[in-house]
Amino acid sequence: MAAFPFPYTFSLTKPSISKSLTTRHHVKLPVLPTTRKNSSKTCSCSAQNTRCAPSNSPLWTVTDIAQAVGGRIVKWGPPGTISIDTRTIEPGQWFFAITGENVDAHDFITLDLSKSGCVGVIGNRVCENWEMGFVQVDGDTVSSLLKMAAFARNRFVGKVIAVTGSVGKTSTKAMIALALESLGSKVYHSYEHWNNTFGVSLSLITIPRDAGIAVLEMGMNRKGQLLELTRLGRPDIRVILKVATAHLENLVSLEGVAMAKGEMFQEAKPGDICVANADDPFVKSIPVPQGARRVLFGRSLESDVRLVSAERIGSGGGVGVQVVLQKNME
Repeated sequence: MAAFPFPYTFSLTKPSISKSLTTRHHVKLPVLPTTRKNSSKTCSCSAQNTRCAPSNSPLWTVTDIAQAVGGRIVKWGPPGTISIDTRTIEPGQWFFAITGENVDAHDFITLDLSKSGCVGVIGNRVCENWEMGFVQVDGDTVSSLLKMAAFARNRFVGKVIAVTGSVGKTSTKAMIALALESLGSKVYHSYEHWNNTFGVSLSLITIPRDAGIAVLEMGMNRKGQLLELTRLGRPDIRVILKVATAHLENLVSLEGVAMAKGEMFQEAKPGDICVANADDPFVKSIPVPQGARRVLFGRSLESDVRLVSAERIGSGGGVGVQVVLQKNME
């Protein structure tokens, strides 16, 4: 049995399992104490705080921004990245002012924002004496954000992987990214729990221009939400992990949750891959459109990729999990 190579250190708050599609492989992941350091070459990933793509990796020019949102360039500004939160804005970022149900982010556009390094604003208006960049949009800024996300998805020529499930989305997303990075791919994965409409939009907008694969997390709390997110992200590989008693206030029953999760597969195109948990009867029963390929994973003998064993290894400063997988597919 060959050892599957993982050149990066993978920090988790508790041991987790990573999967390889190679036949009968041992997979060993060292798990070290969680660190908050981030860089473009090393990854610190935890169930609570996952960020493997630095915020300054993709660049948007002012003309790109205006084209993406259908806006008008009022003041020119330098290329940068995008933020929707003035509290965490970093030097070199454009602030996208979102008008929500309870908060209008335009109220936070002040001259102090430019002093913090903000290079421009995308929105309906700016404050008096604003000297940085400004791309003006008319009407609903949420719709403009969705337009920008769609523009970003259209210009991305790599593969998109989307992960959903009642539990395990964030850590699974991080482990998929690490496994693919170990094969030499340039992989981006979304920040923390960016899995709602705003989060998926920002995830698409922040994909680095040189990435070959993007791994996104998609969540839902109502019927129709996952369908909206998959239409926005158009994933090539769609993963459903588990159906559990989450969001029953809107979905009533496990059957209702399963139907809502099934929207992940609903519009899969011919050639797309739909990955489902064979150990969860609700997930296993979710239909896959004709032409899309279904891949089952789990302990079940019916799994295309089957978990044979998982063993905790190591002690002291770091522990890990050794996983043995069996491939039952061509």
